[in-house]
Amino acid sequence: MRESEFFKGIAHAEVPWGERSIHVPVFYYDVMSISAAFQAPIDAIRAWMPSRRMHPLRVTPRKGLIQVSCYAYRDCDIGPYNELAIAVPFYLDRPSPPFVGTLNKGPTVPKVYFCHLPVTTEIARAAGVEFAGYPKFVADITFEEQEEWITCRLALEGDPILSLGCRSAPTSPVGRGRADLYNVQGDRMLRSESVSSPHEQFSSRDPADVRLELTGDHPIARELRQAGITRTLGCQYVPHQQMILSNVLESLAV
Repeated sequence: MRESEFFKGIAHAEVPWGERSIHVPVFYYDVMSISAAFQAPIDAIRAWMPSRRMHPLRVTPRKGLIQVSCYAYRDCDIGPYNELAIAVPFYLDRPSPPFVGTLNKGPTVPKVYFCHLPVTTEIARAAGVEFAGYPKFVADITFEEQEEWITCRLALEGDPILSLGCRSAPTSPVGRGRADLYNVQGDRMLRSESVSSPHEQFSSRDPADVRLELTGDHPIARELRQAGITRTLGCQYVPHQQMILSNVLESLAV
């Protein structure tokens, strides 16, 4: 999969980093993922945002969106690792219209703020924190496939935090995806970009195809409980895809 057309023609520079080197942008050659979107009160979500310039996407006049995504990076430039992302899509410098995704079309290139981003290897944590200010920490993230379900579990030092399950039904083709990724370092918002290859995915709006369990007393589990998730809006399962993660492309005042 490293010979894919997806990566051809893109400058892939090796740059020194401490006692080793790292390639920029980072190429992810084989990725499996599950993700789900949940509706929650907009005021609770807004409290997570580090800047007044960030306006959470509104799926109703008073409800926003929380995304939980789990990734198994089976082959990439910094070695295999797993990751779990808790993120909020938002508009920059302007309020979101209501009913995004139903009456109003969402942005072509979504903007996403990462609230939490645990990973399973130290190099993934250190590179993410130092290069882009990602809120990464090392944790236990495991995947289990059973019958028609794929479940990801997040724990820290043996204590469970949450699990996300998604039904692994037959997939359909989708095109390339693109997103602007925002994080905060000091008094600056840092923007990176991710691009995903055309791939196959299962997508569903049926709440019966998602299982989210907040299984511990870790601050992340408490934060999600306090957010007051009211309903599941949909889920996705991607058995194979490829991704490119840029370095920081833009710095903005918080």
